[in-house]
Amino acid sequence: MDKESYYGRKWNFTMDVVFYRLDRTVKEGKLYLNPKANLSALADMAGTNRTYASKAVCARYRNFKDYINTLRIENLLQDIHDDKCGWLDLDDEDDFANRYGFSNRRSMDRILVRETGCTYNRILKRRRKKAGSRPSE
Repeated sequence: MDKESYYGRKWNFTMDVVFYRLDRTVKEGKLYLNPKANLSALADMAGTNRTYASKAVCARYRNFKDYINTLRIENLLQDIHDDKCGWLDLDDEDDFANRYGFSNRRSMDRILVRETGCTYNRILKRRRKKAGSRPSE
C-alpha cells in the first residue's frame, strides 16, 4: 500500500471519528437548539479542535450552519409529526423560532422552505387537511 492511500484512509477514519463525537455531543445535549451555537464551543465539548470539527462537518454538509439548521429542521418536523406544535400567534413568532434554535421566524421559514418547500403554517395546513380526510374508525 502506498503512503497516499494509507494516509488518506487514516485521515478519513479520523474525520469519521471526529464527526461521530461531535454529532453525538450535539444531538444528546440538543445543543443545536441554542441560537448562539458555534463551531468552536461545540468542538471543545466534543473534545476536538475547531479545524478538525469543521473539516469533519464539511465532509458531510455544505458548512457548519447547514449541519445545525438540518438538525433544527429535523427536530421541528418531528414535533409537527408528533403534534407537539400548534399554530403560531403573531405575538410569539420569534419566541417559537427561538425554541427551535432560530434567531427569528423569518429565518426559520426561509430554511424550512429550502429544506421542504413549505413554510411552517403551510406544513400544518397540509397535515391537518390530511388528518381530516382520514376515514374515522
